[in-house]
Amino acid sequence: MIKKTYSNVFTAIDIGTTKICVLVGTNSPEGNLELIGVGQSPSFGLKKGVVVNIAKTVDSISRALQDAENKTGIKIEYATVGISGGHIKSLNSTGVVAIKNRDVSQEDINKVIEAAKAVPIPKDQEVLHVLPQYFKVDGQEQIVDSLGMSGVRLEAQVHIITGAISSAQNIIKSCELAGVKVCDIVLEQIASADAVLTDSEKELGVGILDIGGGTSDFAIYKDGRIIHSKVIPIAGNHFTNDLAIGLGLPIAQAEKIKKEYGFVWEDKYLELDKDKVQIDLGYQGKFKNIETFSTLEILQPRAEEIFDFLCDELVKFNLKAFMGSGLVITGGGAMLAGMKELAEKRFGLPVRVGYPEKSTKYVIPENLKNPIYSTGYGLLVYASGNSNMDSNLGHDDSNFKKVFKRMKSWIYDFI
Repeated sequence: MIKKTYSNVFTAIDIGTTKICVLVGTNSPEGNLELIGVGQSPSFGLKKGVVVNIAKTVDSISRALQDAENKTGIKIEYATVGISGGHIKSLNSTGVVAIKNRDVSQEDINKVIEAAKAVPIPKDQEVLHVLPQYFKVDGQEQIVDSLGMSGVRLEAQVHIITGAISSAQNIIKSCELAGVKVCDIVLEQIASADAVLTDSEKELGVGILDIGGGTSDFAIYKDGRIIHSKVIPIAGNHFTNDLAIGLGLPIAQAEKIKKEYGFVWEDKYLELDKDKVQIDLGYQGKFKNIETFSTLEILQPRAEEIFDFLCDELVKFNLKAFMGSGLVITGGGAMLAGMKELAEKRFGLPVRVGYPEKSTKYVIPENLKNPIYSTGYGLLVYASGNSNMDSNLGHDDSNFKKVFKRMKSWIYDFI
C-alpha cells in the first residue's frame, strides 16, 4: 500500500491511568487540522495520573506508538504530552509595576507577570503554567490586553499552576525510553477545554470536569481565560474498584459491568435491557448472577462523592457565579449513564457531556467524537499550533530544562 507523505506532522500523547492514546495529525493546505491516525494501548505503570513503574509505562507507551506508526506509516520522533495527578496545585497571584514610559509596552507586561509569579512554592514543585487573567492600568476596570494603554501603574492577576518536578521528569523519561522526544507538556484541563468548550462558553463562564481513569480534572473559564483549576483524586478506576469489591468480581469483569450496565441515575434503569446478568468469573468455570440495579447502589455514592468534592471547591472560592454557561463533563467517566442528570441535580446548573465536536476551526473525524478522546484531541490541537518547536530540541539530558523553560513561556500564548 502506498503511504501518503506529509510535509508537517505533529503528535500528541495522552498518557492516562487506564489507556495511552497517540494521535498523529497534520495541517492541510487550507490550514485545517487533519487527523492522520490514532494508536492506543492499555496503560500500566501509572496510578492517579502519576508514573509509579517506569518499565511498565515505557512498554505501554511503546505499544501505543507502534500502533500509531503501523496505522500511519510515519516514524514518530516528537510529541506533546499531557500531565495531571494529585500533585498538580494552583493559585491566583497579583503583581504591580510602574509603567516605564507612560504607555504600556511588552516589556512592562513581561515585568508585571514576573512580579505576579514571584510567590513561594515548595522545593519539589515546578511552575507549569502562568496564565494571565486580567490587567489593570491605574486601578481602572479589568482589561484583557493592556498593551499600548497610557498610565503610570500596571497591575496583573495570573493563575499559576505547579506540579511535582519528579512527576513531569518521569513522564519525559518514559517517553524518551519509548523512543520519542517530548517537545511540550500541557495541563490536561487546558487540553480538554480546547477540545470541547466553545468560545462563547469560555467568554460567558463555564466549568469543565474531565473524569478520567485516575483523576478528575476541573477548571473554570471566564472572559476567555482560565480562572481556577483543581485535580480531584477520584475517577473512573474508583467506580470499577467499588463494583469489584461490592459485587465480588475480578477487576476485568467489574469494568465490563460498569460500561454495559452501570448507571448513577435511577431513571436510567428503565433503559437497561436486562434485570439480571450472568458473569463469567474467569476461573474454574464459575459464574455469578448479578442484579443490574445493584450497580446504582454502588456507583451513585461514588459519583456523588466527586460532585460533593467539586461543590466544596465552588463554595470555598465562591466560584459558582462564574459558571453562567453551566458545567461540561467529559472523559470516560462522563459516559456513565446518569452522570449528566446527577450533576444537574447536585449543582443546579445546566450540564452537557462534552466531546470534540463543537469546534468550527477543525474538521473532527467521527471516530474522535467521544468523551474519551477530549484530552488527546486537545493536545493535538495545541501541538498543531506549536509544531515548529520539534527541531529546537536537543538530544541530551538538558531536554528536561528545555521543556520546563518552554512551559514557563506559555504565558505569551495567552496575552
